[in-house]
Amino acid sequence: NGEIYDNLTAYEYITFLGEIYGMELKEVNNKAKKLMSLFGIKEAYHSRISSYSKGMRQKLLIISSLIHNPDILFLDESLSGLDANSVLVFKEVLSKLASEGKTIFYSSHIMEVVEKISSRIILLNNGQIAADGTFEELKKKNMEGSLEQIFNQITGFTKHEEIANEFISILKEV
Repeated sequence: NGEIYDNLTAYEYITFLGEIYGMELKEVNNKAKKLMSLFGIKEAYHSRISSYSKGMRQKLLIISSLIHNPDILFLDESLSGLDANSVLVFKEVLSKLASEGKTIFYSSHIMEVVEKISSRIILLNNGQIAADGTFEELKKKNMEGSLEQIFNQITGFTKHEEIANEFISILKEV
């Protein structure tokens, strides 16, 4: 979750950032209204951000990070808090931006999303690079199916089922 000035309205927040990026007020306002409408939150444009749900805040953060059409994006867990439809939309947006030549650094713990939207993947384990390559290259090197399975193989983490079983047994204790 990114930091956000929640005492501002979306209008104030986005126009503030747009001006930092050197955009004209009219352009920022026009784009912001259209993008908020596409994300289903246009009615909240003049509402204080403090009244927003987590998903609305996340949508606003996404819009504010893209409003100036940057060539390089740094995204950290950007799908967190989004509803299922917004996740689909944003993954498609990322795919289209990447195909236009934008560079996207995308950090996530949701391996299936990383697998689907990334042209190059760097897996970290204890702060160190454990693997680097395309999904196909990682599959060839590790002979496993999904990125999650590849990650587990590379890191040697195999206790997930055992821990889950113990977790469930604790829940069932009387």
